[in-house]
Amino acid sequence: MKEISKLIFGLIALSLVSISSQNVAAKVDAPENCEARPFDKGRLWKVTLEGTSPSYIFGTMHSKDPRILHLPGVIMQAFNSSNTAVFETSLKNEDMARSQAMMLLPQGQNLRTKIGPERFKKLAEIAAPYGLDPQTLNRVKIWAAAAIINQPPPTLNDNAPKMALLDKELEKTAINAGKTVLALETNKEQLNVFDTTSEEVQLEYLDQSILEHGRLDEELETITSYYLSGNTGWIACDLEETLATASKGLNYMMTEKLVDARNRRMVDRMLPTLKQGNVFVGIGALHLPGENGILALLQAKGYSIEKKY
Repeated sequence: MKEISKLIFGLIALSLVSISSQNVAAKVDAPENCEARPFDKGRLWKVTLEGTSPSYIFGTMHSKDPRILHLPGVIMQAFNSSNTAVFETSLKNEDMARSQAMMLLPQGQNLRTKIGPERFKKLAEIAAPYGLDPQTLNRVKIWAAAAIINQPPPTLNDNAPKMALLDKELEKTAINAGKTVLALETNKEQLNVFDTTSEEVQLEYLDQSILEHGRLDEELETITSYYLSGNTGWIACDLEETLATASKGLNYMMTEKLVDARNRRMVDRMLPTLKQGNVFVGIGALHLPGENGILALLQAKGYSIEKKY
């Protein structure tokens, strides 16, 4: 199952752009009907509680895009000066490997039977560039198949240049620098977002993923442009806009389960560490803005929030 293990990371993050926009032309402005929301512009925020040293919250994008890997000096200064680095989850290979089993159907079940032969045929054509042959694909769960094709295909050529993920590079750098490195969630908790969703909603998620796969590069470029410009609120607007015609079940999975509930959990878990001060927290940028975002939740806990970049 080597092919699947390569694809585990990024399922949570990239699922947030999985139901991509219907527009053909790349967006350069805010999505339609995008209203201002708290902390909707910025990638690096200083968070301070009276009596403690300041800490920093950095919104990441789980991507191998070289433009994202280039971090401005103010971000690196905040990272380098920290004693503790906190990330959404551990990216260690052994932790990723343990998550692989959650993506596979129980013994005796197969994906083709669950989704039907016609849908499976379409999916297999899309999955081929990911290194997934039909036999391997037939073993994965519905949500896992959808999540896999919602990220760009990996580079299967061993001679091709290797691109690093920003989150993994930051974690590796923190470990090498002797920082205390903590994770806010386990991989199991993250994948449970999908695993505890009904098969009916999983099928809707898969159908949307198959339908929009041809525009994946375009949508990722749109989200990347929002991110690089610091318009994290636009990413949230884009998600809401694309979910406008989705079922209540899919809306609930993509907003409450995938974003809001995890925001509350991550804030609860980071609070003891933040009280020590001098912490660098790197989490997906979509978790920052809005009334239910991590920054607003921290502000409600008494933290002062200041945009730094």
